[in-house]
Amino acid sequence: MHRRRFLARLVLSTAFLAGPALASEPKKKGGGPGYTQFPMLNVFTASQAGRHGNLSLDMGLYAKDPKMVDRIKLYMPRLKDAYISRLQAYAANLTPSSMVDADYLSAQLQAATDAVLGQTGAKVLIGSILLN
Repeated sequence: MHRRRFLARLVLSTAFLAGPALASEPKKKGGGPGYTQFPMLNVFTASQAGRHGNLSLDMGLYAKDPKMVDRIKLYMPRLKDAYISRLQAYAANLTPSSMVDADYLSAQLQAATDAVLGQTGAKVLIGSILLN
């Protein structure tokens, strides 16, 4: 019975001591301090027999300037809207057997980024593209 009390106190004391240290550090997905991860973007594609497909894109923006990183976080809703509208225009012409042109998509997303932010300096990085 003493062993259970000892283990319980050990677990609680470890959680108490490690809790504030872990809570003070913000969790970041990766890519360094200049990388801003966007949630996965999904748009519909045309398909046969009245069904629709889905184009999913995982992406982020990288900027060396900390002010630009703050600007990206501030303009994130506008950026997502611009990306969705560009992706939907592209995905409207896709079929399930189409090949997605990643170079064209990255150029379109880069143009949308520069237009929304009003300046250059943020680089579009595409993680994955899924066509279903």
